Amino acid sequence: MEDKSTLLDLDPDASAIQQGQQSPAVQLVHENDCSTTTSSDLQQPVGPRILVRTAAGWTARPGRQTRVDAAGRWIVRDGLGLVCLCLAWLVMLYAELITLCVILAPAPSATFRLLGGICFHILMGLALTAHLRAAFSDPGAVPLGSANHENLLRLGPMPDGRDRVVYRCARCDCVKPDRTHHCSVCGRCIRRMDHHCPWINNCVGLRNQKFFVLFTAYISLVSWFTVYLCLHYFAICLRSEWDACSGGPSPAMSTMLLLILIVLSLLFGIFTAVMAGSQISAILTNTTGIERIKGEQRTAQGLSCSDRLARVFGQPASWRWLSPLHRPHLRAEDDELLSPANDGFEKPSLDSVSPDLPVSRLTSLVALDQFALAKPDSSPPPPPPPTDFGPTCRR
Repeated sequence: MEDKSTLLDLDPDASAIQQGQQSPAVQLVHENDCSTTTSSDLQQPVGPRILVRTAAGWTARPGRQTRVDAAGRWIVRDGLGLVCLCLAWLVMLYAELITLCVILAPAPSATFRLLGGICFHILMGLALTAHLRAAFSDPGAVPLGSANHENLLRLGPMPDGRDRVVYRCARCDCVKPDRTHHCSVCGRCIRRMDHHCPWINNCVGLRNQKFFVLFTAYISLVSWFTVYLCLHYFAICLRSEWDACSGGPSPAMSTMLLLILIVLSLLFGIFTAVMAGSQISAILTNTTGIERIKGEQRTAQGLSCSDRLARVFGQPASWRWLSPLHRPHLRAEDDELLSPANDGFEKPSLDSVSPDLPVSRLTSLVALDQFALAKPDSSPPPPPPPTDFGPTCRR
């Protein structure tokens, strides 16, 4: 069916002012596949328009699995994710108990107990802290309901007078900035979403990618260090025919517990090392996991490796990059985007627009969806549910 449009209420006072001159009244138009329009003026528009398009995807109610508690912690109520989250804690608890009770406590060398215990607990503490921050931090969710009438009019016209295209998520009723994807598990649109990780029961996005990278890196380090402690302990016990390790469990019990710990450490050490390397590669190439799957190419020309890392770990570069206790200081446009006052709009960068639709750097706030822009001739999406945009179609 041929696309039509529904003209919404206009607010002349909300039109944008470009370089001190009054621009024509902005028309807010919600595109859908209705067969009729509500205004004959639509055939001869007298001013620039803001075209609101529903992003591709199934129209459904907003997800109800995510909530924010009184302390501001982000909690995803997903059964499988909660099981994986608890399983990760159980593995870390098992490693802590076996290392402390089987390896360090019975060890004959005081130096080995002291240095091994300090290094192990520092790495384990950093890994656990990073895991908690990655699991219970807002990954960069766009505020719900940001695609309302007032916020859309704030965008104003394009500087050259062309129609501005804004994409809206029907499930979140929010504007979808560039590189934003809707997570079906979290039930929210996440800025710069890489993937949803069940081990943290959360998405990896703009605001918690630093914590996820630190979590995988520290888990890998503590896993390999645990393998070293186990092998070193085995060497001490075998050289003395278990006489030097008589203060711990029996040789058979110690061997079984340590072999289980070695297997778990190797599995998690290899897996998290691969994940950490994949995340660092994605940061340096300015590409998320979803974009790699879709085959989308991103560029970050003019940015050094340090600048690209600073976009995730915070600015400026410092020792805080390695600390899971410090939230990264994002770029001004990224931080403003996620604040409630700005309702999910973004100040675009040069690499945030489609190469097929060149748009100059704007001073006003704009939201564009890269994947939808790349396919302008795709079939129209299903009609959105009733919102503040006006009447919807009846079939």
